[in-house]
Amino acid sequence: MLASPIRNKRSEQRIAPVLWIITLIATLTLYWIYDGYGRFLAMVCWLTGKETIVRSATPKVQTADCITTWPTVTVLLTVHNESAIIRRRIDNILACDYPPDRLQVLIASDGSTDATNSIVAAMSDARVCLYESPGLGKTGTQNAAIRSIQSDIIVFTDADILFEPAWLKGVALRFCDSAVGAVDGRAIYRGCSSDAIQVNQGYYWNYELKLRWLESQLGILAVVAGACFAVRRNLFITMDPAIGEDCIVPLDIVSQGFRVVHEPQATAYFEAEEDSSITLRRRIRMTLRNWQGTWTRASLLNPVLHPGYAFALWSHKLLRWLSPVFLAIATCSSLGQFILEPGVVSCLVFAPFGLMFALAAIGWRLTASETRIPGAGTAYSFVLANTAFLIGIWRAMTGHRIHSYRNA
Repeated sequence: MLASPIRNKRSEQRIAPVLWIITLIATLTLYWIYDGYGRFLAMVCWLTGKETIVRSATPKVQTADCITTWPTVTVLLTVHNESAIIRRRIDNILACDYPPDRLQVLIASDGSTDATNSIVAAMSDARVCLYESPGLGKTGTQNAAIRSIQSDIIVFTDADILFEPAWLKGVALRFCDSAVGAVDGRAIYRGCSSDAIQVNQGYYWNYELKLRWLESQLGILAVVAGACFAVRRNLFITMDPAIGEDCIVPLDIVSQGFRVVHEPQATAYFEAEEDSSITLRRRIRMTLRNWQGTWTRASLLNPVLHPGYAFALWSHKLLRWLSPVFLAIATCSSLGQFILEPGVVSCLVFAPFGLMFALAAIGWRLTASETRIPGAGTAYSFVLANTAFLIGIWRAMTGHRIHSYRNA
């Protein structure tokens, strides 16, 4: 009669330590993803004498030392039905401080059905050219348009971002180094309101920029912002239409033995998203395409073949996309521990996870409200991002592929 309760008690005693270990590993992994990795990079930069703080100005001596003739540049702007903002975007590019005879703007219109094509065709500036694609998808359109580009440098950008006047020169200067194959610009949010989603997009992106700067300093950067980066034309490799340029191009560059660098003085601005559903769809799309794209260059994930890049790609990209898995493991194992061994310690371990999901639910309910509860917006934004990562990875692993321009 007493055997069963005794066996159950013994089973619980065996399971409890295992749950503690699982909780600890999952929690430490989450810490590494969202804070520890950045601190580790900063420490390595400090120990090796690299800059850990983004410099305040680009040294002017660079221009005199390495530029005799500015490289020819084609800014590739891939669009779909952007008639409302296309003229402003083109004017912004043409207003950059760059020799006019060394600059071309190629508008690759992917099956636009609004006035985008007619607006571009009507522009009188000879530097602006139009390429019309019959709906090949963004990456397919980029592949087709690039075949006609003869410039030294290709700049990839979007319609909903604006360059600072010095952006093109800031990027071009980095190509003075023959070992540099691609340059990542500094895209930053502006116009963030008090909306929690926008504010936390800004926090998340600032950490992302910090990682890119530190990885660039250490020579292990393999990530770029798709809306503002540049690549040497002779290093470009035709892309898989289902994979985004921001993922595959930098991987191809480092695979060829060249470096990707981050240039913080090449500043561009884009607006923070106000609609959480748009944010969710964008992150799902990004995760799906980047997960698939990264694994097509699996050799870079091998720490024996490429120790620096493997370390950076796993820590910066793959583990982050897997963070919802670690979050679920940490939450469930800490809850299981609390159920098996109720007490102050197990309660304190589970409480942060339980509180986070409770605040996230409140933040979701208050999305359309003016009411703000401290921590709710941050928790909601974090859970939203991890939801997108989870859905994106699931779709990637089940063979889903995206060829369309925007929709996930």
